[in-house]
Amino acid sequence: MAQSSHKVVVITGCSSGIGLDTAVLLAKDEKFKVIATMRNLQRKGDLEKAAGESLNKSLFIQELDVSKEESILKFLKQTYSVEGKIDVLINNAASGQHCAFEEVSLEQMQALFQTNFFGTMRITQEVVRKMKEEKSGHIIFISSIAGVMGFPFSEFYVASKFAVEGLVNSLAPVLRGFNVSVTSVEPGPVQTAFVTNIKQNQQGGTFQENDPDLDSKVDHKTAAMRQALLRYQSKAMVETMQSGLDVAEIIKKCIYEKKPPVRIQTSPSTVEIAKGILVDPSGEKDTEGLYSLLQ
Repeated sequence: MAQSSHKVVVITGCSSGIGLDTAVLLAKDEKFKVIATMRNLQRKGDLEKAAGESLNKSLFIQELDVSKEESILKFLKQTYSVEGKIDVLINNAASGQHCAFEEVSLEQMQALFQTNFFGTMRITQEVVRKMKEEKSGHIIFISSIAGVMGFPFSEFYVASKFAVEGLVNSLAPVLRGFNVSVTSVEPGPVQTAFVTNIKQNQQGGTFQENDPDLDSKVDHKTAAMRQALLRYQSKAMVETMQSGLDVAEIIKKCIYEKKPPVRIQTSPSTVEIAKGILVDPSGEKDTEGLYSLLQ
């Protein structure tokens, strides 16, 4: 069937936060048709309200659970059938963690990685096939500055983001040969429901932050260190916190770039962190060097 005349953007994890703000912002631009997805459509109320007049005109809400293979394949089959293409894939769905390393069960580790890494990679694999054929496209991963630096008591979340960063740096040179861009977006603290979601429960890859039982299960020193970090975070976040809209505007600008960066930090503070760890904060030199090896 004929392809959509708009630039089709698929965004995962749009029930709140960066995903919601990005979907709403892009839908206001007549260039884009946004397919905003979420695991549980019962949580679509906030997005519907924020979308306003864009709802079912330039912004369409669909169910997608990136942790489930059948959900991914069903969603993509329907999207390609209707739209004929996906121009931009924004991988935003994620689960978090804030507790002692030794208290995370294998089931919780696997659930977190299933959403943050394996599910994200599966949908990306399928979309990459089509983008290679079209010789066009842009894949954006909403990573984190935690994908560049370690962060205590979030070890498995950080590890999942390091995994994403490694994949981005490895995949970008290959896809450059097909005119497909790959970008990792690295925010620091963002005022979204993500932190609230971490606090909700310990099932399905999320871990309570303020559950007193967490600290009672570990030694006194570990518990004291975690509480000290929470106090520091509360102060630091006030000083460096961005809004979801701030990040969304950076994502939109990145989509419009003729040659999008491989890596982009979203605030001055995260740029400085990256500079302290990476000789090449943009990732451009490394990607170009590896790309040259493939010619």
